[in-house]
Amino acid sequence: MKPVMNTKQSNNSEDISLQKGTRLSDRYLIQETISTSPMSTVYQARDLHFPNVVKLVAVKEMANPAADSQDRDTKVKNFDRKVNLLATLSHPSIPRIFDYFTLGRHSYLVLEYIQGETLETILSNSPGFLPQEQVIQWTIGLCEVLQYLHSHQPEPVIFRDMNPSNIMLDQHNNLMLVDFGIAIIFQDREDGSLTGTQ
Repeated sequence: MKPVMNTKQSNNSEDISLQKGTRLSDRYLIQETISTSPMSTVYQARDLHFPNVVKLVAVKEMANPAADSQDRDTKVKNFDRKVNLLATLSHPSIPRIFDYFTLGRHSYLVLEYIQGETLETILSNSPGFLPQEQVIQWTIGLCEVLQYLHSHQPEPVIFRDMNPSNIMLDQHNNLMLVDFGIAIIFQDREDGSLTGTQ
């Protein structure tokens, strides 16, 4: 059966849109949009491979607007390489990867669905200072997951986008580091170039 999907082909990421009810790759039923950014859109979806239970996943959609087919192929290969790197990560504060694929000019990453709130939302909804003990606990948790990434073998992984919108707390108040979109394998560079969140 041919994959069913409704995507608007555009170079503008705001036009990347899977509508509710879209069946992606004949397996993932889109439920709602979770978040959008200039680089991607994240959806909540139901994994239809499990018909007797409601198994929710997060589907991250990334556009590949390159006009040249060779450039598009290179971007897809880079996407595949990065996903295979991320699939080697195993830490309770990093969402698991279940699947990935490319359809047309869009690449998709299927991840563990984290039910909770971002730290950005928690901070914006807080009327005052957060409890010191809680902040210390979160900070230690972030340091632990970063230590895991920086000690990863065979090569360290650099997250590069640490900010409150990429830190989630699940329904059990466990800290999760999400959105590895610009994470890279560490390379000792001397050109002074910077990418990511300072």
